[in-house]
Amino acid sequence: MEGTHDTARIDTTRIVSWVTQHGFQRVALQFPDSLLAGAPDLYGRLRKALPNCKVFMLGDSFFGGGGVDEVGAQHYGADCVVRFGQAGQQRGGTLPALFVFDTGASLCENLQLASSDVVAAVSEHLQISQRGCASLLLVCDLPVQQAAMPLASALKAAIAVHNTTFSNSWRVLVANPREEAEVGEGVPALWRDWRWGQLDIASGWWSRLGPLTTAAAARPSALQVCGKPVSAFPSDDDHTHGDMLTGWELPKPCAIVYVGSAGSDLERRLLLRYNGSCPVWRLQADASCVSSNLPQLEKLSSQSLLLKRYRFVEFARSAAVVGLLLVTADGNTALSQELAKRYEIMLRQAGRRCYRLVVGQPTQEKLGNFPGIECYVLLSGPDQFPWDARDLMVPICTPYELEVALGAREWTGDYLADLDELLATTPAEFASASHVGKRETTHVHSLGQDRIKTFDGQQSILQPMPSGQRTSRPPPAEIAPGLHGVPWKYSQEESL
Repeated sequence: MEGTHDTARIDTTRIVSWVTQHGFQRVALQFPDSLLAGAPDLYGRLRKALPNCKVFMLGDSFFGGGGVDEVGAQHYGADCVVRFGQAGQQRGGTLPALFVFDTGASLCENLQLASSDVVAAVSEHLQISQRGCASLLLVCDLPVQQAAMPLASALKAAIAVHNTTFSNSWRVLVANPREEAEVGEGVPALWRDWRWGQLDIASGWWSRLGPLTTAAAARPSALQVCGKPVSAFPSDDDHTHGDMLTGWELPKPCAIVYVGSAGSDLERRLLLRYNGSCPVWRLQADASCVSSNLPQLEKLSSQSLLLKRYRFVEFARSAAVVGLLLVTADGNTALSQELAKRYEIMLRQAGRRCYRLVVGQPTQEKLGNFPGIECYVLLSGPDQFPWDARDLMVPICTPYELEVALGAREWTGDYLADLDELLATTPAEFASASHVGKRETTHVHSLGQDRIKTFDGQQSILQPMPSGQRTSRPPPAEIAPGLHGVPWKYSQEESL
């Protein structure tokens, strides 16, 4: 559906109202590649609607498909960013952002026709007639997000027809994307407890009143699926089911219905994270089902995806030098920086050396400047991760794969890709100062190479195998001082 996007369908009323309400003066517009053809027309409409504001477009390309390019916006002193199209929901940046999703073709009527087949398949798999309760989570891709609520209503009606005895025990859950992000939204909580929730103690006067008062002032963590808050679809007789859900785990038993095109990034995230504990179905929603009478319903499996990703766990386990990558497009946020601090401690305790690198795009030309690094860890959200990259000579793994390689987690099939969930559930004792010195000596056989590495918690020792030959590498280049200051006003540049 990438080629069918058109900016003529985008309503500028919400954008104008948001900018006017907050009093922004310099507005940056960021478009994905699929919307660049219609970007000048939308830019002209916004210029006329906001005559007292400086509206400009970000012209350079960025890595990934859904990041908010704050660095590019700050180069021109932007007050806010309006992000069009596919957008990552994990934030924590320094600029407020408004997300404007392309609605795409209308598929509501065709999708509602498949509600009976969805309920029948889920009921047969979970055996609802014996259990008497279950949850059905509806996750729609952004091009068909407008069909989420009509489809949820149709699923509720189909449940009542299919299973009249336990229809009141079914809950239909809907994951809705955020429409805007404030400054610092998504910053890791400074105080967190699995019993009470989380609390930003830096801004609370109760931070010095003891643990009981702190627990009473804490707020529960909102349940999110792939960065989207989850709420229960309200029924006619019980309006309390419309509240937001809390916690980190889906209610059990639960089934997930993904609505969108096959092979999308959202489908991959759902399979990696949740298919190990609950079934996932795909309700095909693309250009092919516009002409057909009924969308296709298919049950999915994550086994092939997990097998491909476990290869990168072995790469990270055998790497003696690891590079922590922070990309400027939605990568250098509070979540990424917090993970970078944690992994620097974990890697040093495990006997590895690590370097923190900030790049615009992790291309082969840029990463080739660091020949000593054996594995990279991209500290960005799953929307910006190069899952299908094949042109990189050095492997790039995810934060979850690094934690599995270091022994901080077990490979259970529930693949954690969201950065906030990783920060909330990583074992605290592994990164504590008291854990230093307790690491045992480990011997790792490098994947695809004829050498064995020994890590003793203090230093790494490279031991060639009898038949191996080590190759010499050129010495690293000298470090040159870079720019100082903020992107829109470096100390070496003149002011605007």
